[in-house]
Amino acid sequence: MPSHVIYARKSTESDDRQILSINSQIHELKLLALRRGLQVDEILTEARSAKAPGRPVFGQLMKRVHRGEIAGVLCWKMDRIARNHFDTGQILQALADGKLGSVITPERSYTSDGNDRFLGGFELGISTKFIDDLRSNVRRGNRARFQLGWPNYRPPIGYLEDRTGATTSVVKDPERFTLVRKMWDELLSGRMNPMAITRWAERSGLRTRKTAAQGGKPLTFQYVYRLFTNPYFMGLIRLKSGESYKGAHPPMVTPSEFEQVQQLLGRPGRSHQVRHVFAYAGMLRCGVCGRTLVPELHIKRSGKRFVYYRCRGRTDGSPCPNPCLPEVAFERQLEADLRRLTLPREAKEWILENIRAKLNLTLSQRGAQRGALEEALADSRRESDALLTLKLRGQVDDGTFEGRRLGLLDRQAKLQLDLDQAAPAPEALLARVQQALDFSASLPKAFAEGDPVRRRQIFHAICANPTVRDKKALYKANEPWSFFEGSGLIRTWCPIVERLRTWIIERNFQLPELFVDIDETDEVRRRAGVLRRRKKGAHHQR
Repeated sequence: MPSHVIYARKSTESDDRQILSINSQIHELKLLALRRGLQVDEILTEARSAKAPGRPVFGQLMKRVHRGEIAGVLCWKMDRIARNHFDTGQILQALADGKLGSVITPERSYTSDGNDRFLGGFELGISTKFIDDLRSNVRRGNRARFQLGWPNYRPPIGYLEDRTGATTSVVKDPERFTLVRKMWDELLSGRMNPMAITRWAERSGLRTRKTAAQGGKPLTFQYVYRLFTNPYFMGLIRLKSGESYKGAHPPMVTPSEFEQVQQLLGRPGRSHQVRHVFAYAGMLRCGVCGRTLVPELHIKRSGKRFVYYRCRGRTDGSPCPNPCLPEVAFERQLEADLRRLTLPREAKEWILENIRAKLNLTLSQRGAQRGALEEALADSRRESDALLTLKLRGQVDDGTFEGRRLGLLDRQAKLQLDLDQAAPAPEALLARVQQALDFSASLPKAFAEGDPVRRRQIFHAICANPTVRDKKALYKANEPWSFFEGSGLIRTWCPIVERLRTWIIERNFQLPELFVDIDETDEVRRRAGVLRRRKKGAHHQR
């Protein structure tokens, strides 16, 4: 026999108020059933928003209505049972077909009568319109917030929301900002890969921000990897829709540093965490099949240790014919190449003295470059206005308009980032240039005396696109190191100064720190200590 049921619903915006609201609805509806002499056989509750179809409890209720098992539904208001067009249509059609006897609220009952259905449809339409207006207002508010440079979500680790002012802003997290920046420095320097950085962060005590429900946990590898691909850290707010806005928060890295990290993460065959320390793991590619060479440790009976880099790929179903590369031979070749990039002391002093005057003149002319950026930004905005005009005239289809609009927004945000980056003082640029010159002058010694991590760091900074074929490594020198080849000849010193000046301009005067000194090679030293303890334990067992 058909029965009456109570349906109570609350959106999931607040768990505490949600429980109270459902309980209060049930209490009032029980009193309503008692006053009307209705027998309620079941109470259905649901803690889900009704702004879109897909509520499981409501779906089961409508299935039972169509089977003729439900005589009537008691609910607090009509907007509790439906707030979208699809669910509204189900309720009204069930009333019109006589499948549902009535929908009863404290104000009135809605039956199959035409007037009742009209009033019910009117109330359900109002509730749907409320959701539509709310959605429109939220989107408009979000757009205004994005244009001001503030996100509508919690910022990533290293930043905090500041709610002390009239509007919520984002500031640096005094506890985590420096540690997260060191993670970027480690990856940029080539000293650690993302897995090693994850372990370093855990040992350093870095934890996610603690909230009432979650947080306070160590960073996972997946979290760290997503962190390094988030453009928020360079001052760009990028939405899932593809829209980009310039953020008003202080950036952690420069755009050039962010792009460099993306290239590092996109390189195939990144090294993995292993028990042994291999200086060039994941950095050498096979010149035959393009796969990453795998390091191998061979220990002779005499106790001597030899490292080889071998290709494990297969070509035409057979092992790759490229022979393995001994690490000793590779480092011998690398040392010889580094000597060719070493600056004599006289050349270093002459270049530093002359680049000073070049930089002062170039910085005084930088206004023209800034003017070009401002003109490019103005052109992009004019193009956006023209695109909107074409769309209003119906001369551009929706797909073309949306794709072009997102591209223009992204370009404008990046141009604004470049404009907002103040040029460093001449002294800071000269300090970075002198750092490069000093390092070039000490390359052979630093490489010969360095540990595996230092050698990996030098190789990563100096060499680009390394491939191995027939026991020979092929690579090219990165800038600015490639400028110094042949610097033993005095006639090359003037071209070096000019190439350095051009390089600084092309980098938009944002020269990175070449090497960042944080916790000294702790990853290698930790693993080396583990190996020593294992050897000591094995010796005692004998």
